[in-house]
Formats: sequence, C-alpha cells, structure tokens
Amino acid sequence: MVKFVIQKSKKKVLCAQVDNFFVELLFSFLTIPLGAVVRLTNDTSAIRNLSNSISKLGDENYFKSEDIKKRLVEPMLEPRYMKVTDYLPQIYKQDTVKGSFLKENASLVVSDDLQILVSPSVNTVKEFTSGIPLDDIELLPMSIGEPEALLILKLSLHSKSVLTDFFKSSKHYEQVEGGAK
Repeated sequence: MVKFVIQKSKKKVLCAQVDNFFVELLFSFLTIPLGAVVRLTNDTSAIRNLSNSISKLGDENYFKSEDIKKRLVEPMLEPRYMKVTDYLPQIYKQDTVKGSFLKENASLVVSDDLQILVSPSVNTVKEFTSGIPLDDIELLPMSIGEPEALLILKLSLHSKSVLTDFFKSSKHYEQVEGGAK
C-alpha cells in the first residue's frame, strides 16, 4: 500500500509514504533493458521506432545470428539481476533468483519526481507540505498492482511529476475535493 500525500487544491502529489515493496519496484526499473520497457509499456516514443526497425533489417544479411536479433526484439534481464517483483514477469529469465536490493523493511518517502528519502519521522513529510494549510492536504492510500507498476514505469521515462501523473490517471483523481478538473 502506497499512501499518497495530495494537495487537494492543485490535485498534485506532494510525496508518497511507502515501504520497501514500492522502492524495490522503482529500483527494479533501473535494471530493465530499454527494449523490454518498450515491450512492457507499449511505449510510442522514438525508442519504439528503433525497436520496430529491427524487423526491417531482419534477415541474415544484417544480423550476425537469429539469436542476436531475438535478444534485441525480446530483451530479457540476465540471471545475475535479482527478481524483486512479480509485476514485471515477462523480462526475467527462468533461472533468475528472487531477491531484494534493500536490507530491511523501512518507511520511506518518495517525491513526485521519484527521489527516495529515508523517513525516520513525520518531519520528512512536513518538508513536502510546508506552507500548505492542513485542510488542503489529503492522505490517499492506493494499491499498486501490475497495471499500476507498468504505468509508473512508462511515466518515469516521460514525466518529471511521475506520481502526480500517475494519480491523475487513477480513479481517485476525480474523488479528491478541490482544484480544477
């Protein structure tokens, strides 16, 4: 469960209170081959065009082997990378071991632009809400599953306000009081 701290009047995510699960998910994004990101998120950027051009060069006159072409078309994580989430199953090789990046369960804060901060107290969240009236702040718990994880992955490539853009695409957006729609 991720707890988004929302500024209601602007319908903006100030930060999110998270545990290891969410941070492990975010860190796993750093290990994914770019071609796999395109495949997982149906990305429409220039990287998609680059990926699609592989089929145009698809005969043995251009690629050293069919295996190399397959690695470009369907990139997978190497087994040395740990599988830290089950939400990105299409990118892990079968012999990839389950693991984690972090030592222990912790309470952490993630900013809208995905900076991760240790949260030993309420003071960290207060830094994000400073100067905003209490009645303009809402704590909104949201579950993160595979579709949400893939959307966050896609947004992390295109947005500087990942959590706000994710929130705006959720069913909770219209339910938050205040702000223009």
